[in-house]
Formats: sequence, C-alpha cells, structure tokens
Amino acid sequence: MVFDLEGTLVNAELFPEVGRRVGNGDLLTEITNLAMNGDLKFEEAFFKRLNLIQGTSIGLVKDICLQLPLFSGVREAVDELKSLNCRLAIFTGSFDFLAKRVAAELGIRHVLSNKFITERGVIVSARNPVVTPEVKAKRLMKLARRLNITLDSCVAVGDGANDIPMMELAGLSIAFNAKKPVEEIADVVIKGEDLRKILPHIKIFKKSKKGDGWKLRGRDYGD
Repeated sequence: MVFDLEGTLVNAELFPEVGRRVGNGDLLTEITNLAMNGDLKFEEAFFKRLNLIQGTSIGLVKDICLQLPLFSGVREAVDELKSLNCRLAIFTGSFDFLAKRVAAELGIRHVLSNKFITERGVIVSARNPVVTPEVKAKRLMKLARRLNITLDSCVAVGDGANDIPMMELAGLSIAFNAKKPVEEIADVVIKGEDLRKILPHIKIFKKSKKGDGWKLRGRDYGD
C-alpha cells in the first residue's frame, strides 16, 4: 500500500503552512490548489512554490513539519493494515523532514520524498531528481518488483493530481478527500477526514486477491 502524504496522512500542506509564517500563504495555497486540481503541472508548481520560500530558515520549516497534524484515524488504520500483513509506503512530493517524521511515528519503512538544498541555514533549492508524478509511478513499479508483489495487488491512496499516475497502476486506487480529477479515476472515493474509512475496502480487495497475488517472498498473505 502506497500513501501520499499531505492531504492523505497529514491534514495540511507544507508549502502553504510555511507561507503563512513568511507572509505569502495565500499565493502558496493558490498554486498548491492549482497543482492538486491538475490545472498546473506539478514541476511548474513545485518550483514556483520553492522560489517563494527561498531564504526561509530551515529550522523554521523543521519546526512546522513537527507540528502538522495527522488525519483522524491514521494510527489506527495503519495498525490494522499491518495486522493484515500489508507492506506500507509513503511516496510524496513533499520534503523529507515531514515524510520521515510521519514514517517514524507510524512505523512505515518505505519512504520517497524530496530534499531541500540549504546554505548557511536557509533554503536555496531542492535536490534532483525531484519526486514528480511519474517518479511516484516508477517507484511503485520498482518497489512492487522488489517485494515480489504484482501491481494489481497494490493499493494507492491519494488526493491530488500528482497521485494519478501511481493510482492508475495500482490494482486498487482510493481517493481520500481528493480533488475532482482524482475522484474521477479512482476505484473508491472516500469523503470525510477519518482514514479508517479505507479499511473495509482494503479488506474486500485483499479477500478478492486471495490466491491471486499477495505473495511476498514465497509467503501467502491471503486470509
């Protein structure tokens, strides 16, 4: 199972939250929404937002990453998924300070995120390669091969247009509190802010895959 981070596990978006501290939160929110709706390409939106926070203290960003809240039911949902022997991952176009914090809290091993470049304690850019929608999809394929799991036995959960490529690859795609373009391609649409709502759908999907996938290093993770 691959989760997006902001808007899926975390009930916030990092760029707008940083913007609120440095005085351009409205503009960063507008650009973020355009990207999530698919009205602005991810890469263009990413670098527009990055430029707007250049010169910001990396210490401030780290503090913000520690404060952003999880959605309701995230910890309980993750614990239940682990009891179902799901392998969990976070793939995000956000940054490692937030992704690693959430992964550590939830005990999620596989993490893909961006990294800032800093000079003298302030943000100047981001490291290449940037985690684009296409990179998310390619990493899903790579991780599935490594874990010996077929793509049609994978699940992807997201909320923005940058999640669509990986969601289209997965056997089950779940739009969680998502923008309209994501809902249109998803197998399941979840409204509300409690991640536990995905669990019945995961259990049905898992049962449907018994004997047809859910193989992991020679073990059968069917019911």
